[in-house]
Amino acid sequence: MPRSPVTIRDIAREARVSPSAVSLALRNSPKISDQQRERIQGIAHRLGYTKDPHITQLMAHLRQSRSTRSAATLAVLIPEISASEQQSYLPIVALLEGLQAQAARMGFELDIFHLADLGVTPARLRSILIARGIKGIILLPFRSGVGRIDFDFSGFCAATAGFSIIDPMLDRACPNYLQMMDELLEHHCALGYERIGLVMTYSEGGIGQKLFTSSFLFFQTKIDPSQHIPILPKKDISDDNLRCWIETYRPQSIISAGSTYQRLVRLGYRIPEDFGFANIDLSEPPDDATGVNHRYRLIGSETVSLVASNLNLNQTGVPDNPRVVMVDSHRRNGFSLPSRGEKVPVTLRTTVSEKMPRQKAVAAPLAQS
Repeated sequence: MPRSPVTIRDIAREARVSPSAVSLALRNSPKISDQQRERIQGIAHRLGYTKDPHITQLMAHLRQSRSTRSAATLAVLIPEISASEQQSYLPIVALLEGLQAQAARMGFELDIFHLADLGVTPARLRSILIARGIKGIILLPFRSGVGRIDFDFSGFCAATAGFSIIDPMLDRACPNYLQMMDELLEHHCALGYERIGLVMTYSEGGIGQKLFTSSFLFFQTKIDPSQHIPILPKKDISDDNLRCWIETYRPQSIISAGSTYQRLVRLGYRIPEDFGFANIDLSEPPDDATGVNHRYRLIGSETVSLVASNLNLNQTGVPDNPRVVMVDSHRRNGFSLPSRGEKVPVTLRTTVSEKMPRQKAVAAPLAQS
């Protein structure tokens, strides 16, 4: 006969504690001591206890309803930019719209802190959050690139949006940079472009810069070396350098940010007459160009969900194994990248089915009698 599943009551009998104490230990509740929690969890592991997924889902829903009543405010920490500068940085605006919509759906309110305006020490900020009864924290990215936050997250349930915050390593929801560039390059090839240039406006060392660069360099392994164009890095972008780079390498199309598009127009280049253009982030104009929607609102929404999950499970502090939720981008077609003609046969995202050889059928239908 199959063995009966181990229950919380079985663990309670073995540990000589109440079932409620076992439940608290298995949920990492601070209402039980670390020593007792580790002892009970060890007994549960030894007995072979596994959670019933249906009961777990139900209890998470019930606890979420309670948590939104008892911890109804989430702090949103915005580094580097002031409240007066916020509207000029469109990704932050879109992230906040996603945060606010998802928070409202889940019963949370948001308390927004612009760290540049606040002018307090990390210890003082921690005291402010504790005094306001705030346990959930959402950390938004730096505008200028990657950075570190000097803050004690112990006792808080936190998550961040994007890859910008590299220390501490929190749960995060992020755009899928690698997929973005792969998709843009494949779209170029489908329209007949092969001699493609990349003007990198992302700061060196950031995840976005690394992933965009990785995809672009991999693309160059798929085409004739005579068509390779070196990347123009952010530190070298100037009117003179950009003009020299274009005249030297003669790109059929340029992939870059909206700021590069504006510079090209100011220098007298006509798009798409002189060359095509793809906007790496359509949150910046021109938003009617061919380019990629990073879906910042969805990233904001997923960041709230990560914090809510941590609140439900009482997962506080910097996680040992941080989670990363990748949000797929959406490519949009626009005026800036018309077809050049015959497709360039380049594929960057080979599927499993394409790589697997055809096999004989494992099973065949029985012959009819």
